Amino acid sequence: MEKKIEQGGGVLGLIFLAVAFVKLVQGDGWVVWAILAFLFGGFTAAARIWQGRGSGQ
Repeated sequence: MEKKIEQGGGVLGLIFLAVAFVKLVQGDGWVVWAILAFLFGGFTAAARIWQGRGSGQ
């Protein structure tokens, strides 16, 4: 159960991270989205993907 919650939070964090990036490119307020991404584990999930470990391992 904990693993499912961790994966769900990571996915939600990645969505917030993507929104923050889009807002940054558009020049809008992106800081709140980046903070939400951090709180929901978006940076950790992104680091796992970039390192090739994926979210399932």
